Amino acid sequence: MRGWGLPLVSAAFVLILAEATQRAGLLPSVVPAPSLVLLQAWDNPALVSNNCLATLGTATAGYVVAMTVTFAASALAAMLYRLYGAVYNLGLTLHAIPVIAATPLLAILIGGGPPLRVLIAALSCQFPMLVGMMQGMRAADSRQRELMHVLAASRADTWRYLLLPAALPFVFAGLKIAAPSAILGAITAEWAGADRGVGAVMLNALFSFDVAKVWLSVLLTCILSAGTYGIWALAESHLLRWKISAENFP
Repeated sequence: MRGWGLPLVSAAFVLILAEATQRAGLLPSVVPAPSLVLLQAWDNPALVSNNCLATLGTATAGYVVAMTVTFAASALAAMLYRLYGAVYNLGLTLHAIPVIAATPLLAILIGGGPPLRVLIAALSCQFPMLVGMMQGMRAADSRQRELMHVLAASRADTWRYLLLPAALPFVFAGLKIAAPSAILGAITAEWAGADRGVGAVMLNALFSFDVAKVWLSVLLTCILSAGTYGIWALAESHLLRWKISAENFP
């Protein structure tokens, strides 16, 4: 909890400052007081919960798809080094395509609906995972690799007992960065015509000039992004205690 103290205090300070500034009339009308935004959430709990769950479900599905594909591609590239450049360049090319531009094109190709939103979420978060996993697969020391060779370990055993444990710190770094990207990708995909989701709420509020609801959707986006990042950070702190202990060993 000590690591979360400063961010929470900073966020509370910014909210209090924004409230006071708005009440003093120093902010434009397009920036509502935080109390109005929170009142929107208080008055419409079903709006918040239903749409957050819809976005979170889409982002989670895309996240799992991206994790599965990038993990398999990274493992293959680690065992067959000739494929390393091809796999990395493919991931980089996909990452370089703007999601906001790819969404309408993919909607034409595969149609709208959940498959499109899951695909966009997966494309949005695949590259940080890929980089973390591929860099991690190369993190093992050359002497350790030589030892596995001396022990006549198969490629599968080398990957299981050496490459994967050495890669875990890099993998978790990629997973943490990718989690907010999946949320943002899901919200972007919801702009293409979803009935539910934080992106749909944001788009409807923009067209109806509901400023407080627009900022509520922005707040929900931040909460979902920070929350998913925090889940992986918490998992890392528990699952990689051996790494922390080794770093603190004199």
